[in-house]
Amino acid sequence: MTLGEKIKLSRNKKKISQLELGNLAQTHQKNISKYEQDLVIPSATTLKAIADVLDVTTDFLLGNEENTIKDTELLKQFKEIDNLPDDLKKSLLDVIKAFTRDYKNRQAYSM
Repeated sequence: MTLGEKIKLSRNKKKISQLELGNLAQTHQKNISKYEQDLVIPSATTLKAIADVLDVTTDFLLGNEENTIKDTELLKQFKEIDNLPDDLKKSLLDVIKAFTRDYKNRQAYSM
């Protein structure tokens, strides 16, 4: 999937128009159209603004999906957790590790 296709897909998921995206990302609607058609590549600053508005990462838009969280709600929560004190982050990480470990164990024994 191209950069333009990902911008368009993400914009449609957010149910916003090109005009709204342009306004929120501080660029013109015509530029959004050109980005979505892969006629022009946005600058790094504009790409970051578009990603922020669409609640995706620039890595996702650029195709570096291997280490990208695709679930936007989960990503929002992790961003909030990142602002917590270290002791609370560690506690949450321990809980997450326990859940994932238990899930993997259940999967292994159900086969």
